Amino acid sequence: MSSVDAASAGAALYYRGLRACGATSLRRLTKNAGLVLCYHNVVWRDADVVGHPAMHIPLARFERQVRWLLDHYDVVSLSTFVDRLAAGAPLNETAVITFDDGYAGVFDYAVPLLDDLDTPATVFVIASAPGRSHGFWWDCPETVSRERENRDRWLTSLRGDDAAILADVHATKEFAVPPALWPADWPDIRGAARGQIQIGVHSMTHRTLTVLDDTELENEIITSRQVVQQAIGIAPTFFSYPYGHWDTRVRAAVQAAGYRGSLTVASGLNDATVDPWALRRINVPGAIADAAFEAWAAGLQLRRI
Repeated sequence: MSSVDAASAGAALYYRGLRACGATSLRRLTKNAGLVLCYHNVVWRDADVVGHPAMHIPLARFERQVRWLLDHYDVVSLSTFVDRLAAGAPLNETAVITFDDGYAGVFDYAVPLLDDLDTPATVFVIASAPGRSHGFWWDCPETVSRERENRDRWLTSLRGDDAAILADVHATKEFAVPPALWPADWPDIRGAARGQIQIGVHSMTHRTLTVLDDTELENEIITSRQVVQQAIGIAPTFFSYPYGHWDTRVRAAVQAAGYRGSLTVASGLNDATVDPWALRRINVPGAIADAAFEAWAAGLQLRRI
C-alpha cells in the first residue's frame, strides 16, 4: 500500500470512528455555528466524472448527502442564514447549500432534485460564461495533470485567466468535455430562479480579483451583477470570490456594490463573530465518503483525507 493509500485508509477509519462513537453528532448539536456547503457540479453517474475530479459529484451521492442534511439540519436559503446571523439567532444545525461556477449539470441534475425536496440553494454564476459550448480551464486534462505544481503561478502571474492558463499548457478552449461540464444557458438559469434557487454572482470572468486594477475589479463585481440581473430579471444579492481569493480592497468593493454578503472557500463553520462579507464554507469533494461528509459538516475535518 502506498503512503497516499495508507493516509486515505487512515482518514476513512478516523471518520467512521467519529461517527460510531457519537462525536460527529455531539459536535453538530452543541457547536453554535452554521454550515455553508460549497459544491461545484453534479453529474449523472460516476462514469461521468471527468475533468477536475474534486469538482463533480455523482447525483446519487449528492442526493444521499442532501437527504441526510434534511434529516439533521434546518436547510435554509442564504438570505435566511444571513438574516439569522444579523439577528444573533442560534445557528447550530443550520445549513446552506451553494454551488460555484454555474455548471450545466447543476441545473440538469441538482436543481430538479432540490425542487422535488423543496430545498433552497444558491448558484453563483460567472456572468460571461452562460451559453458557451466549452468547459472551464480547470477541467482541461492538461491543466488537471499539471495543477499541483502550477496553480499558484496560474492564479497570480496569469491572474486566473482562462485563455492564458490554457495557452500555458498548449491547450485551446475547445478541449472535449461533456455538456454537463459546460456553463449552463441563461434560460435554464432564469427558469431555476423562479423557484427556491437563488442566483448569485461569481464575477464576470473568474479571474483572481486581488491582482486586478480598480477598473477591472469594477467589471468583475458591478458589471457582472448588472449582466446577471438583465438576464434573469432579479438583482443578485450575494457574491462568491473566484478561487476564494480576496483581500480588504476586494471585500470593500463587494460591500460598497450593495451585496448583502460574500463567500470565501476558507474552510470552517460560521459563528456569530463571522464577517458577512467573508463567510466560510465547507468545500465538498466529489468523491467524499458519507462518514467524512458528516464529520466535515460538523466542523471535524482533517487537513488531508
